[in-house]
Amino acid sequence: MMKQPFAFLPPAARPILLLSVAALALAGCEKLGIGGKGDSKPTGPVVAKLDGEEITALEVNAELQGTNIPPTMTRRDAEKVALNNIITRRMLSKSSAERGLDKKPEFFLQQRRMEEQLKVQALARDIASKVVAPTRDEADKFMQENPFLFAERKFFILDQIQFLRPDNIAQLGFEDAKTMAEVEAILNANKIPFRRQPASLDSLGANPTFVKEVTKVLQTNPNELFMFASRPQGAPAPVVLVNQVKESRLQPFTGDKAREYATNYLRNERIQNALKAEVEKQQKSQQERVVFQPGWEPTPQKQPVDAKAVAGKVPPSSNPAPTPLELPASGSRELETDHLAPPVDAAVDAPAV
Repeated sequence: MMKQPFAFLPPAARPILLLSVAALALAGCEKLGIGGKGDSKPTGPVVAKLDGEEITALEVNAELQGTNIPPTMTRRDAEKVALNNIITRRMLSKSSAERGLDKKPEFFLQQRRMEEQLKVQALARDIASKVVAPTRDEADKFMQENPFLFAERKFFILDQIQFLRPDNIAQLGFEDAKTMAEVEAILNANKIPFRRQPASLDSLGANPTFVKEVTKVLQTNPNELFMFASRPQGAPAPVVLVNQVKESRLQPFTGDKAREYATNYLRNERIQNALKAEVEKQQKSQQERVVFQPGWEPTPQKQPVDAKAVAGKVPPSSNPAPTPLELPASGSRELETDHLAPPVDAAVDAPAV
C-alpha cells in the first residue's frame, strides 16, 4: 500500500507563509520608476542620457540585482547590457505615453497593483532586517538534530511518475498501488496523461520534517512509494509526483559551510515566521476595517492567502514548492508539510553531488 508519510504531520510543521514574500525579501529586489509625490529620485554618476533625461549607475546596478552574470562576461559588459535594457524599456515607455495608453483605466489598476507590491516588498525587507540572527550554538544544535541534512545527507535517485492532479484523485485507488506499474495502470485506465522519468532528490534542499518521514518509510520498506504535489509556475493544476527510490548515496555536508548553511536556514525560517505573524495581524483586523457589499464576503478557506496574491510573484526556485495534495488514505487528507526547505541565501552553496 502506498503510504503518505507526511499526511499526519502537525500544521505547525508547515512553513505556511507566503514564501514568495520571504524570497522577495531575501532577494532584496528593488525596482525603480514608480513613485508618488515626495519620493526622492535616486542619484549617482550619470552613465547615459535619453532625450536629456539622466540614467545613473545606481539604476544600472538595480537592473543587475539578482542577475547571475555568466562567467564568460565581465561586470562592465553586463552593466552595458543592463543599460541597454533600461534605454529600450524607457523608449518603449515613452512611446506608450505618447499614445495616451497610461491614461486608460486598466493602466491605473495595474500601476496601483505594482505600487502596492513594491510597498509589500519594502515591508518584507524591513521585517527581515530586524530578525535576530541565530547564534553559532543554535546552528550547531540544528545540525545535530537534523543529521540527514548534514553529516548523513543523502542524495536519492528516483523513478518518478508525473501527472496533473485530477479532481477525483481520492476515488482512483492510488492507496492500493504497491508498484509503479500499478500506478501507471490506474492512470491509463482513467485516461490520465502522465510522464515517467528518472528524477533526483537532495535531502539538503528538502523540508526537514518531510525528509524525516520519508526516511522512516524507506527504512521500513526501501521500495515503498511516496507522493507529493508541486505547482510549477503556469501549470493549470498541481503536478502529482509519485516516487520510488532506486538508489541513495551518502553525501556528507559538514564544516564551516554547513554551519553557515544552518545559520541561514534558521534565519530565513525566522523571517518567514515574522512575515507570517505580520500577515495574520493584518488579517485579524480585517473585520473592523473592511465593509463588504452583500455577496462579496470572503468564503472560509482551509488554506492561507495565496502568496502570489500578496507579492504578485512566484519565488525563484529550480524545484517549485509543493501544494497541498488530497490523498486517498483513510479518506482524503492534506499534506501538512512542504517538500522544499525555506529558501537559503544563495551565497551558501552545498557541495555538488
